Amino acid sequence: MIHYHVWFALKPEMTETEGLAALRAFIAELTQRGHLARATVLKNSGAAPKSKLLPYHALFEFADDAQMDAAFATKRTDGIHTGPHGALMAAVAAFHVEVFREL
Repeated sequence: MIHYHVWFALKPEMTETEGLAALRAFIAELTQRGHLARATVLKNSGAAPKSKLLPYHALFEFADDAQMDAAFATKRTDGIHTGPHGALMAAVAAFHVEVFREL
């Protein structure tokens, strides 16, 4: 299993409801295409300076490299600024990505 972590902050003009709706629409698209095993959306309960992480955390789980590669290939073909992913990018002010593999 591959765990693709994205910590992010929404733009000031974006409400949490709007931003998370964009994220959930993107998750739904990946799921419908079979490009995602599971996704979890979390909110950081620690504020700065207690926490150095951004306020939101999306965890995308891919079954294997083939599934993750298919998701990224589709985004390259469709364009990262189109569809649900484009709407999500328009809502996000900052993000940080880390990828982990189960041992």
